[in-house]
Amino acid sequence: MSEAIELTIDGMSCAGCVGSVSKALKSVKGVLDAVPDLMSNTAIVTSDGTVEGADLVKALSAKGYKAKVVNPISVSTMLTPGEKLIDLSIKGMTCAGCVSSIEKAIAQVPGVLSSSVDLMNGAARIHLNEDVDDLNSVEHQLIIKISESGYEAIALDNDVLAISGLSEKERQTKSFRIFIVSMMLTIPLVGQMIVMPFGIDLTIPPLFQFFLALPVQVVAGARFYKGVWHAFRYGKSNMDTLVAIGTTAAFGLSMAVMLGDRTEWLSWSSHIAHSLYFEASAAVITLVLLGKILEERAKGKTNEALLALMKLQPSVAIIERDGKQQEIPASKVQDGDIVIVRPGDLISVDGIIMSGHSQIDEAMVTGESMPVTRNVGDLLIGGTINGEGLLRVKPTTLGKDSKLSQIIEQVKSARTSKPRIQKLVDRVSAIFVPVVLVIALATFLSWLFIGGACFETAIINAVTVLVIACPCALGLATPTAIMVGSGQAAKMGILIKNADAIDGLASATTVIFDKTGTLTSGRPEVFGSLFEDEGSRAQALALAAGLSQDSSHPLSKAISNFAQSNTVHPIEVENSRAIPGLGVKGESQKGELFMGSAKLMDNEGAKMTEFQDFAERTGQEGATHVWLAEKSGDEIRVRAVFALKDKIRPQSYKAIKALKADGLKVIMLSGDQKSAADMVAKELGIDHVQANLLPADKLSHLKELHARGEKVVMVGDGINDAPALAGADVGLAMGDGTDVAISSADASLTVSDPYLVYKTIRTGRLIRQKIAQNLLGAFVYNVIGIPLAASGMLNPVLAGVAMALSSVTVMTSSLSLYSSLKRID
Repeated sequence: MSEAIELTIDGMSCAGCVGSVSKALKSVKGVLDAVPDLMSNTAIVTSDGTVEGADLVKALSAKGYKAKVVNPISVSTMLTPGEKLIDLSIKGMTCAGCVSSIEKAIAQVPGVLSSSVDLMNGAARIHLNEDVDDLNSVEHQLIIKISESGYEAIALDNDVLAISGLSEKERQTKSFRIFIVSMMLTIPLVGQMIVMPFGIDLTIPPLFQFFLALPVQVVAGARFYKGVWHAFRYGKSNMDTLVAIGTTAAFGLSMAVMLGDRTEWLSWSSHIAHSLYFEASAAVITLVLLGKILEERAKGKTNEALLALMKLQPSVAIIERDGKQQEIPASKVQDGDIVIVRPGDLISVDGIIMSGHSQIDEAMVTGESMPVTRNVGDLLIGGTINGEGLLRVKPTTLGKDSKLSQIIEQVKSARTSKPRIQKLVDRVSAIFVPVVLVIALATFLSWLFIGGACFETAIINAVTVLVIACPCALGLATPTAIMVGSGQAAKMGILIKNADAIDGLASATTVIFDKTGTLTSGRPEVFGSLFEDEGSRAQALALAAGLSQDSSHPLSKAISNFAQSNTVHPIEVENSRAIPGLGVKGESQKGELFMGSAKLMDNEGAKMTEFQDFAERTGQEGATHVWLAEKSGDEIRVRAVFALKDKIRPQSYKAIKALKADGLKVIMLSGDQKSAADMVAKELGIDHVQANLLPADKLSHLKELHARGEKVVMVGDGINDAPALAGADVGLAMGDGTDVAISSADASLTVSDPYLVYKTIRTGRLIRQKIAQNLLGAFVYNVIGIPLAASGMLNPVLAGVAMALSSVTVMTSSLSLYSSLKRID
């Protein structure tokens, strides 16, 4: 059985790091796949179940990366009965020593059994003794003890704080401050160069230039030197290598020129000032910092959809225990509790309404703009908003099994997976930096020995190559597009599980629909009826209602609903019981009653001759028939026949029309009777239909299409669709489908709207187009930029500008997906 392990990783800075991390993880025995995510500094590892987290951490440590197995600190985690936990967010941790100090402080608090401190997420989970009654008191003591150790602890009520990253925000603030200082020091250096073409000579003395550039090189550039040292220790190279080598070369060359003539260090008309490149090294570092800040902010923007979903998770719930109401964290609701939902409250758990009725705003989960009515027995989705009714709700799913948690996990899964095109890019990026270093060396040697240039010109051209070649844009091109696309798709009600599904959707040529529950509602309705005589219509309908009111069979429910719509009250029927595969029987005051199939009527000896014309006519329309007969003494006569049909979803018409207009071939495969399937296909305009199919038959049809080169999207909702959903290029499960169908699919819909199938395919196309556009732009940038730099047509400052702009351009391009996807209609 395969197993997924999530890791947080410190040290990834570019696409080359991603390749290195992936290779290290896959080298561990038992690992089936490893997908690092540069944006979130995490990796998802799929193993055969034999891999320990410690093995993965050790493999990454050997390559110079700090890693930790994620121990989810989340209110959505379902607690086992009796388990008592406290989650804290901790500020100020910087190393393993901090972790040890905090764990020792936590252990001093009475009632603590164990603790887990997460350096990467800045959080701690504390397990308490079952005898602890006052959690608030223990929490207060923990905060005090941690504070005494020199750290700040905050009660963590939900995983939004941990995931959004308190420490990350602090780091961004610090980076921004360093950038501002760096920019202020760099402006005078660059300014003197800008005004020279206008005949203005504002040459700054060499010593002043040195003191302006030194803090930029040493303080602002420290992050790059740290990255180079980290990479060098483990025989690697990354983006930091390019920046550090390039700027150090420019700074070092300027220092050498200065030391060669000390007489003009303070001269405002120094002839050596124009041979200094302090402005180049300072400008490159400042511009790279700007690019990093803009990247981080754009990354935050791409995570907004995910964070918005997380923020829907309620933090508190009101429960009823032992006849008393109490407010507890939503994470601590247990199976068997009764949850009270007041008017206007967020619904804290998935559950069934035990009492009350209300209008529920489900827009944030299903995309449905209008509130929907929910009554006793109806299911509620946690995170939606209650209207004006007071509800008592019995939880059905808790923790990570809840509807909202599953949506969040699918969005996260899509973000960390990679389409085939990105896997190729990762392989290229892994060797990109060494190749650039070779090109830079070749540029230096060529200019020096072949081009006859001076040492100064040769080194500056080599520096320019290093600066412009930073592969940030390549590393960001795919994950940003997937994150924005899958996040916006989730808001539309489309959940894409993995990036390969995006490829499949984008290249789809054929869409296969199941019929029942997919194109139709899956709930039969009475669309015609014929009674023994119209005078006995009300009585016959009352008998049918009496027989059907206690049955859970869909046909019985349909007849019961039909009777209610005709304002007929059921006649009391005694000894009502089901006849397997045939119908139901019971007893009234006048005699015995039978309701069911034509075969049941034949078995009981009822004559159906007078109803045959009606049955044949409605049968041609795809109807299923339910017969009602009454036996009095030795006489049995048919009292009525009902024609039922599964109603086509209103959105199905629009969906089929849109798919065909988009050039897609539409096929319907159904396990239903041929007459019923043909009628639905004819009404919807589907030209290709197969009926009376078993699950294996659907899979066989799908394989035939694959053999003809078709790329197939399979849409279904039932257990019988699971094999075809798993075997299709893309399996797409309807919102109210079975768990088996949803787990077999590559994507699913939060609502059962067939038109969302069209939107899903369009979404896949737009995301893949954006990925291709981003990657093409990044490749073209490097293909054009590196030769220009090597030929001496650029200088380091311009290269720094272009490098920063390339990353920002990719991020901006990905963010444009928000508006593109919103325009799908």
